[in-house]
Amino acid sequence: MAYLELSDAIVITFLSPVLAGYLASVFLNEPFTRIEKLGGLIAFIGVVLIARPTSFFSRTNDDSNNNIPISDIPNPSVDVDIVPPMQRLLAVLVALVGVAGAGTAYVSIRAIGKRAHPLISVNYFAVWCTIVSFVGTLLIPGLSFKLPQSLLQWMLLALIGITGFSMQFLLTAGLQLEKAGRATNMV
Repeated sequence: MAYLELSDAIVITFLSPVLAGYLASVFLNEPFTRIEKLGGLIAFIGVVLIARPTSFFSRTNDDSNNNIPISDIPNPSVDVDIVPPMQRLLAVLVALVGVAGAGTAYVSIRAIGKRAHPLISVNYFAVWCTIVSFVGTLLIPGLSFKLPQSLLQWMLLALIGITGFSMQFLLTAGLQLEKAGRATNMV
């Protein structure tokens, strides 16, 4: 997220449902239709266009920012236009690892099926996120825990929590009821 625009990061995550459909066809023997394959190809082409590899796309604007070390970029989350192509490519690759993780998680939830209530998976995920976030806060330099400072920040945090929980619960319940390719395409 620090080296990609929000729209670029979102487009890359659109590969998760396609990967989940493919993995479900391989590991769970669920059908992976031609329409889903065509959708996956179109999504992949979109990701390539978003990633803009320099071997395919030449820059038409000033290329003077291409050799800026990432440590010299003042705030890459604000001005992603000055991120060098290699850092942008690395950010795309990291996002694709996230896509692989999400696709694998979707298929795992689908494999569990109705043997466990959706809240069990959601709570298990929340516990692991808490543990990883705590360890990350301790080990990553410059990262610290801060409580919200205003009522607006508390309300926004509560809104993120409520909507995130609802989305996770409903997605998990949907994966129990429908094949992975179709359920994840609702995302």
